[in-house]
Amino acid sequence: MDFLQPFLNSPLFSVGSYQLHLVQLVVAIIIFFITSVFYFIARRYLKKFRLINRLSQQHAKSIVGFIKVFIVLVGILLVLQAMGLPIKTLLGYELLKTGKISITLYNIIVLLLLLFITKLALYFIELGFEENIKDDKSEAGKRRSIFQIVKYGIWVVAIAFFIESLGFSITFIIASLSALLIGLGLGIQQLFNDFVSGIIILFDRSIKVGDIVEVEGEMIGQVEEINLRNSKLISRDDVTVILPNSLFTSEKVINWSHNTFKTRFGVKVGVAYGSDVLKVKQLLVEAAREHPDVEEPVPQVFFRDFGESSLDFEVMFFTQKSFRVEGIKSDIRFAINQKFIENGVVIPFPQRDVHIYK
Repeated sequence: MDFLQPFLNSPLFSVGSYQLHLVQLVVAIIIFFITSVFYFIARRYLKKFRLINRLSQQHAKSIVGFIKVFIVLVGILLVLQAMGLPIKTLLGYELLKTGKISITLYNIIVLLLLLFITKLALYFIELGFEENIKDDKSEAGKRRSIFQIVKYGIWVVAIAFFIESLGFSITFIIASLSALLIGLGLGIQQLFNDFVSGIIILFDRSIKVGDIVEVEGEMIGQVEEINLRNSKLISRDDVTVILPNSLFTSEKVINWSHNTFKTRFGVKVGVAYGSDVLKVKQLLVEAAREHPDVEEPVPQVFFRDFGESSLDFEVMFFTQKSFRVEGIKSDIRFAINQKFIENGVVIPFPQRDVHIYK
């Protein structure tokens, strides 16, 4: 093999003080080949990686993309090292220089590594949250919002680390931008209020996903999702309503599901004077009790008033279907009307006495 030494060590070409020898080129080609094989093997197995498939397609592609870039960068550095090129000099090459700011190839590599590590960390953290959500779907909204807080925190740390790698002091930057931050804070005061309200809702558990709530005495809906800034409600018309979280902490909110999912409702009806009130009570109880969504205890009937034209009754019943209670009330009214017709109970028209004086 000694006879090959002069041939392998012979320079192929030279630029200034740098010479590329045949042995360096051969080693670089071998490294390039090994890196390419490893790249295609990794890409193949990453596609089959079941854990990634559990997350969104966009998130999975992002992680796979960063892994591919990382493999390519390592391969390039190894090839350059094998070719005897001055890597330190290359890494220190200035891509952009404006004033005191100097961005080198090293800074770009650090940025890519930070992005890769951050994405990978968020992936495993999100995977843990998703597993917990599968075990307890009632806490899905809370866990996703907590994940958002963790995600923002990790990104802040990553950005701060990158700025430090550029040679800047985070403390100095924050102090320099303090006036701007104060002005910005005043401008986004409401946004910050919604953000804090979202955190309060998540941890005091006064409102949870699946609860039936009434906001400001007008809007009634079922909580579908609680995010950091706003919450999503589904109205009885199946319309998605997005409300800022500050409404839940500053306005009057009735949570029909806070203590129990069973809620009491009533249906009012008037009957003609002279009707058998005990019979009316029996028919009202039967009409409500026969509905499949009415639950124990037995419906109660209250004699509310002696009205101007009728004897006023109200039948009260419990149901867990409070979100769709209007349909239940309608069914009970149909049943009451049918039972009154069958038993000769009259629902009177409004009556007025007109006195004519000459």
